[in-house]
Amino acid sequence: MLGMLTNFVAKRILGETTKNHFGKEDPYFETVPATRLKGGRKKKGKKLPKAIPPGISDHDAKVLTKVKRRAYRLDMCLFNFLGIQFGWSSVIGFVPAIGDALDMFMALMVVKTCDGVEGKLDSKVRNKMILNVILDFVVGLIPFLGDLADAVYKCNTRNAILLEEFLRKRGQLAIKREGTQHVADPSLPETYDMDEEEVTPPPYDSARGARAREPARPAEARVPRETRGGGIFGFGGSRRQREPDLEMGDRTRRSRTKESRR
Repeated sequence: MLGMLTNFVAKRILGETTKNHFGKEDPYFETVPATRLKGGRKKKGKKLPKAIPPGISDHDAKVLTKVKRRAYRLDMCLFNFLGIQFGWSSVIGFVPAIGDALDMFMALMVVKTCDGVEGKLDSKVRNKMILNVILDFVVGLIPFLGDLADAVYKCNTRNAILLEEFLRKRGQLAIKREGTQHVADPSLPETYDMDEEEVTPPPYDSARGARAREPARPAEARVPRETRGGGIFGFGGSRRQREPDLEMGDRTRRSRTKESRR
C-alpha cells in the first residue's frame, strides 16, 4: 500500500518519468540554485552552467537536482496568489486531515531523497530537515490560515537549500584535498545573479550600418543694432536691425542683394 502511494505521488504529482530519469536529470533545475527556485531562470535560450557545487560527485549532483525538482513541484509549480506561490503540497494541505497527512508524507519523501547522497546526510542536517517537516505539519493543522502559512514557509524548499549547503561544504573539502584553488561556484546565489545581469549594448551608429546623425545647426545669433533714421535730419525716430550672423551666411546673402540692386 505504501509503495503504491509512493509511485502515485512520484508519477502524478512530482512528474517523475523515464524521460527525466525519474527526476535526476532535468536541464532546468540543473542550472538553477536551490535559493533561486522561486524566481526561476530569467534568460531563456542562454546556456548557463550547471548550478552544482564544485567538488561533489555525479551521484550527489543528480540527487540535488531531484530534490530541487521535487521542492519546486510541491511548493511553487501551480499558481501565484497575492504574491504567494502555491504548489501541490499547499493545495493538498487544504483538504482536512487527509491532506495534511499526505503533505507530510510527500515532505518525508524529499528528506529520504536527500539522505540518498553518498555517505548519508550529517545528523544535524537531517534533524533540521525533520524539524522543518514537523513544523510544517503542525502549522498546517490550523484551518485555512495554517495552510497559507505552510505555503509561505515552504519546508521542502528550505530542505533543498540545506542539502545544497551541505554538499557545498563537502565539495569544498574535496577541493582542498586535491590542492585546487579559486574554483568558481555557480550554485552560489550571488554568482548566479551576476550571470543573470543583462548588459544593454550601445546603440549601433556606424557609417556602414546606420546613417550618422548630422550635427545640429546652430541657432541664429540675434544681436540688436540701433541705427538713426525715420525722422527729420535723422532725429525723431529709430529702428533696430539684426546684426549679421556670419555663421549663418548673412554676409553672403547681403553681398548678393547689393549686386542684384546694381
